Amino acid sequence: MPNSVDVVLCHCQEDSSVRLDLERLAEKLSKNKKISRVYVVEHLCSMAGTKKFAEIVQNDQPSGLVVGACAAETLHQRLSPCIRKAGLGEQTCATVPLRELILWSYRGENVLQAARDLIKMAVSKIRNGVDSASRTARSAMINYLKCDKCKRCMEECPTGAYSLNSEGYPQVNQDLCQCCGICVGGCPIQCISLPDLRIEELSSEIRATKGDGSEEPIVMTFCCEPLTYPALMKEIGLGTSLPPNMRIIRVPCMGAVNAALINDALASGVDGVLLLGCEHGSCQIRQGDILAKQRLENLRETLTRMMFENERAQYLGWPEEKRPGIFVDPELCNGCLTCRQVCPFDAVVPSKILIKGKERLVSERDPQACRSCGICAANCPSGACQPSHFSDVQLLNAMDALCSNTVKTSGSDTAVLCNCSGKLEQYLDFEQLEESLYRCGFNQVLVEDRLCSEHAWQDVRKRLSTYPAHGVIAACAKDLFGIRMQKHQKNVGLEPDQWSFVDLWEKTMICPYDRSAAAELCFQDVLAALAGLPRTNGSQLPEDGEETLFQQQIGLYAKTIRSLGPNPLKQ
Repeated sequence: MPNSVDVVLCHCQEDSSVRLDLERLAEKLSKNKKISRVYVVEHLCSMAGTKKFAEIVQNDQPSGLVVGACAAETLHQRLSPCIRKAGLGEQTCATVPLRELILWSYRGENVLQAARDLIKMAVSKIRNGVDSASRTARSAMINYLKCDKCKRCMEECPTGAYSLNSEGYPQVNQDLCQCCGICVGGCPIQCISLPDLRIEELSSEIRATKGDGSEEPIVMTFCCEPLTYPALMKEIGLGTSLPPNMRIIRVPCMGAVNAALINDALASGVDGVLLLGCEHGSCQIRQGDILAKQRLENLRETLTRMMFENERAQYLGWPEEKRPGIFVDPELCNGCLTCRQVCPFDAVVPSKILIKGKERLVSERDPQACRSCGICAANCPSGACQPSHFSDVQLLNAMDALCSNTVKTSGSDTAVLCNCSGKLEQYLDFEQLEESLYRCGFNQVLVEDRLCSEHAWQDVRKRLSTYPAHGVIAACAKDLFGIRMQKHQKNVGLEPDQWSFVDLWEKTMICPYDRSAAAELCFQDVLAALAGLPRTNGSQLPEDGEETLFQQQIGLYAKTIRSLGPNPLKQ
């Protein structure tokens, strides 16, 4: 068990809406006996910041690390080499997305306490971790000293990874185990664990939650990592506010949530427990949502005996907006139904329609089943099946732009570049990049200080000479900011299908010591991004002030918990 946990906070110059005092947060955390040292580092994602982080890890040799910053997943990848070089396992480092879960989404009274809770939850999880040998396992692990041979893991495992050994105990086939955690959630005596999922770790995270001291209820929310957590980040990026005192714990699947965790949460004083999982039929494990709902129903009687209202623990299926990302040209479709044979989701529906006065057999897509994987498009002999954003024409145009450095512009295309508060200017020749883009035919090339802020997009709107036909955004953390910027791009007349995104920071870091090479690489990627854009409008984003289905459902749940009053066990 790690007994020396360091906390590293990234100081990133945000816009005026920032409400979190990092210096004060560091002072509060340094008084926590479970934390050895607290550091505040300028721009962890920069070369200087990464070097400082490496020095901290090498000099202190902590047993565990917690990093509070933005774009946690991207930053974790950047810091991983430093962690490995110091001889630490990657599982001993946890990254906490303070900006996304606090600055962008938290609307409670005490922002400082909310940030402290997130850090303390991560510290508790790291301190209750197991040794590095267990972390390197590739499948579920069973504690045979506790196992009573009930065989529930064998019954519920969706991949059939369990079998009996010569002594009658269940054993795991590492080649079949997909580490979904369903066996962890179903084990009645909690004797099964995963390399990065243990009941003890999750329980310690729950106990570290205190709330901000307001009358707002504390809601412990379990999110499945493959679907609902990324979808939640997208909601936050588009401007959704989470209820105050909602604390997020990620699990590999809703089926991994053991009933003991819900009991622990309510017994520790949490006002409500929300299982934020997939809608029926959306689970990648195929039955994680079904098992989670069944276990919650089985728990109702126990909650009643404990004098808890059943409404305190609920399952909320994520309102996934399912649209088939594969479009079929009926005039090209020859009715061979090869797509039906290769589709792993049974999403192809044969249909007879009239084409030029003749009835023909064509394939259509079930929007509830289609996952836009593109397998049908790759196997279609007539080229009738095409992914919406990755059609053959788009991909060929993008490859041609990369090879020839030329692309056809519409005369009103715009490129918006982020220099990240001047950080990139030492690595990237922006003047050369601007000149190259103008020569290529871009109507406008705008360099902004910080595109993730509100005021930057107000400035972009003022500087636009004309509304663009298409746009390319060059910034950092594509997966996160690509979502965040959708909210702002409506203000400059760009809908989702009219813009593309380039990882400017990541591309720059490939050749940080050659500014001209970095500019040329970014130039090629901007052209490829523009060439790959479809020339039609796509789906519309919610209007400002318009609540999404998720906001309505989560708001209704929070209202229900408020009406129930505080948890009677809350101290």
